[in-house]
Amino acid sequence: MPPKRRSLAAVVRAAEDVLRGNHVEHVFVGAVSVIVFGEPRTTRDVDIVARVPEDKVADLVKHFRRKGFLASEYDFRAALMEGGHCSLDDSRFGPRIDLAFGGGAAAERTLRTKIAVRWHGFSIPVAAPETTVVMKLKFGSSQDIEDAFGILTEQWNALDFAGMRDFAARERVLRDLEALEERARTSIRRRSRGRDSRQGPKG
Repeated sequence: MPPKRRSLAAVVRAAEDVLRGNHVEHVFVGAVSVIVFGEPRTTRDVDIVARVPEDKVADLVKHFRRKGFLASEYDFRAALMEGGHCSLDDSRFGPRIDLAFGGGAAAERTLRTKIAVRWHGFSIPVAAPETTVVMKLKFGSSQDIEDAFGILTEQWNALDFAGMRDFAARERVLRDLEALEERARTSIRRRSRGRDSRQGPKG
């Protein structure tokens, strides 16, 4: 009988165990951040930005293999040298892990502003919602735009709009953010009016 497919939460927990256990600075980005701060959706990848010292590569590969991931030390070192990313397929057919090693201002900000959240009974560092919105706009696919929209509507009253707009300006997506903010504002108003009409007059 083939092994049971590993869930998204189980893959995230395995990755967190390995990275935290090896004292590697990291943050979950992409779909995990969207699910935490926005709306539920499916994903085939667990995206992580990590600052990996070269002397920890061998131990990381060993521990990922023990967790059932198809990790290659050669691929790890090549990706680290190029500042790229390394994909780890799951032998239990769950979502793959995509580790990004690139530097740059956006990656540094993502690591610096990460937020610790409790998710499925364990704690993980997740990209801040403001960071995720801006990066989704920068990537720009239709799914990315909807992900950003979901975070805006769900987190509207908790967002640091000034900081988010400053980051968007530096990433050259400020106009896109302003347009999406207006769309989100309209959606929130409509939802509010809909709730009021269902409740009916008071008194």
